[in-house]
Amino acid sequence: MEVSETSLHGVRLIRPEPRPDDRGWFLRVFDADLYSAAGIDHTRYVQENQSRSRHRTIRGLHTRSNLTEAKLIRCARGAVFDVVVDLRPWSPSFLQWESFHLDDEAHLQLSVPPGCAHGFQALSDWADLCYRVDSPYDAALDVAVSYRDPELAIPWPLDDPVVSERDLAAPALADLRPQFETWYGTSPPT
Repeated sequence: MEVSETSLHGVRLIRPEPRPDDRGWFLRVFDADLYSAAGIDHTRYVQENQSRSRHRTIRGLHTRSNLTEAKLIRCARGAVFDVVVDLRPWSPSFLQWESFHLDDEAHLQLSVPPGCAHGFQALSDWADLCYRVDSPYDAALDVAVSYRDPELAIPWPLDDPVVSERDLAAPALADLRPQFETWYGTSPPT
């Protein structure tokens, strides 16, 4: 496995190494020592979730209203256009976003720190995304940012997306920005 930095502060891309043979392949999806060496606190993960989405579905952009819920994300089936948006006012990549192609062939994983919004669009007929998270679910902390926010101008690859009512009603970034310092602070956590 190899861990590399991305353009977003604290977001890391993990590249596992599948071992193919005539039966199929074997893949290590978790390595505590490697994650620790890369600054990923693997001991904090308390829950793992999986979503299944049909072609063109967009889920997101989702985050929490405090500095909780770091995520370790991988696509176990199909392919997705994955997006991370940095909402931390103190971060050098504040309000920047980056997209990633996650699929069941390259097996890339993303380590996403708290204070970043996450979303994806299913590119295949079906896509399964697995999320390890470092805090239990708390509906009172749910925040969604509009996937079609004009300030972000994310070029979602597929037209006519399938979107939940919640995500269709999500506010624009400009409407949420006054809350970011309250939610995420003005300096990195120590």
